[in-house]
Amino acid sequence: MSDTPQAAKASTTSHRLTAPGAVGSAGKPSAGNSYDELPYDSHPFQQTHPSRLATVATLFGLKPTAVEACRVLELGCAAGGNIVSIGELFPNSEFVGVDLSGRQIADGQRVIEAAGLKNVKLIHASITDVDESYGTFDYIICHGVFSWVPDPVRQKILAICSANLTPNGIAYVSYNTYPGWHMRGMIRDMMQFHSGRFDNAKQKVEQARALLDFLAQTTKNDTGPYGTLLRQELESLRHQSDNYLYHEHLEEVNDPLYFHQFVDMATRHNLRYLGEARLATMVTTNFSPDVRKAISAVATDQVQMEQYLDFVRNRTFRETLLIRHELTPHWAIQPEAIRQLHFGIAKRSADDSIDVRSTAQARYSSPTGMTLTTSNPILKAGMQILGQRWPATVSFAELDAAVVETLGTPSDNGQQLAVALLNTYLSSNLIELHATPIVPTPVSDRPVALAVARANLECGQTGVATRRHEFIRTNDLDMRLIPLLDGTRDRAALLDRLVELAVAGEFLVQKDAKRFTKPDALRAAMSPAMDSALERYAGAGLLK
Repeated sequence: MSDTPQAAKASTTSHRLTAPGAVGSAGKPSAGNSYDELPYDSHPFQQTHPSRLATVATLFGLKPTAVEACRVLELGCAAGGNIVSIGELFPNSEFVGVDLSGRQIADGQRVIEAAGLKNVKLIHASITDVDESYGTFDYIICHGVFSWVPDPVRQKILAICSANLTPNGIAYVSYNTYPGWHMRGMIRDMMQFHSGRFDNAKQKVEQARALLDFLAQTTKNDTGPYGTLLRQELESLRHQSDNYLYHEHLEEVNDPLYFHQFVDMATRHNLRYLGEARLATMVTTNFSPDVRKAISAVATDQVQMEQYLDFVRNRTFRETLLIRHELTPHWAIQPEAIRQLHFGIAKRSADDSIDVRSTAQARYSSPTGMTLTTSNPILKAGMQILGQRWPATVSFAELDAAVVETLGTPSDNGQQLAVALLNTYLSSNLIELHATPIVPTPVSDRPVALAVARANLECGQTGVATRRHEFIRTNDLDMRLIPLLDGTRDRAALLDRLVELAVAGEFLVQKDAKRFTKPDALRAAMSPAMDSALERYAGAGLLK
């Protein structure tokens, strides 16, 4: 529920505080749970991908099951938006999702059937129904559930992770954490007090937004911590979708806890802490030497160290990985561990103007604005090669060979490259590590989009998942073009069909406020747009 992709069309208008009975006659919600009344956006979450989980385990010296042939269970799968797309890419693996919302399970089943998948099953059931009959799983995912269910269900989640994990299995559990949620919880209490007087989800969300508007307006001249907090929260929440606001802040249950409390609970279920899905949050290298020294002086183990880091960061959310208690992770990562993995660069084209052979400094930026400055020729060459291969990944052996060739220097068997890549990965989000390769997908003569992407749009959804497990929102052209990419049409036939749809009024084509309605004008306008879209799909990893 936290830290999830949100709808771009979230409300940004002001809302008026009102009393019950004065906001329309929508009536009380129908029988069923709140997710039937207001379904949660069912999207891919990159950090839950089994390849990402296997990467963390590999770096910490474990031997996770190969993602190409594994079993995956998702607890609280919604409409399967997180696991269904993975299922298409790994046909020899099995994926099972469980959710209490019958409406969302039915939505997911339609996508599975439309995509023709045989290795993905969504089950309408309670998490408390999961038992030994489900079998064991190499990866268990529970994203956006733990903090939002009563304690008996929390205990059951951990019990499943203990009883249904294979010997080398990995469980992912996300949850809200203190101390950061102390401040956010205050805002939630206020919204619940006011919205609790209304009958249904739509009214509750509208009035929660109205309360935030009211509080921000009445404290606009308050420059102290209280007024600043309210305005920051309003600015954050006004850009979130209604379903996020409702299920994150207005549900009956939302119980954050401290990280050490979560680990204690897991330990009582014979589970051991492995690490975080976002590995960079575990390291202290981004802090000053004084901070690192102070934490090292009081923290006696990894859990204590990370708890103190949460205090310093005012952390609000964690994505924790658990393993069976018999396993022992080695948190002092050895550079040799990354030789088993595949490398990619984050959405950044290669800059061929950089002189990689010199020791002149080069600066690299990630999509989130994080930067890296280095004068190391080996790292500069590695970054350039990864940029040239994007969006595909490169194995360590292949990358090392390419670096040696680029620099024209004797090979040291990748020792310096391994250290440079590991340090870059731990200190920034400029490069990605994967346990499985991502292959390039150029535009063919008869383009074929991923089956789940086509099925999602055919079933009325507004976004698609890529091979990189990213969520991409679709525009009007995407929503008409992607479903056509089934391999039966060449570019000319695709353009013909798009023109037909535009002439029929299925979607609007215009430039400089001028609408195109005649076939010849539509063809001239849409041909370059279609070619650009196809290249964009290839770059995003949406094609087969």
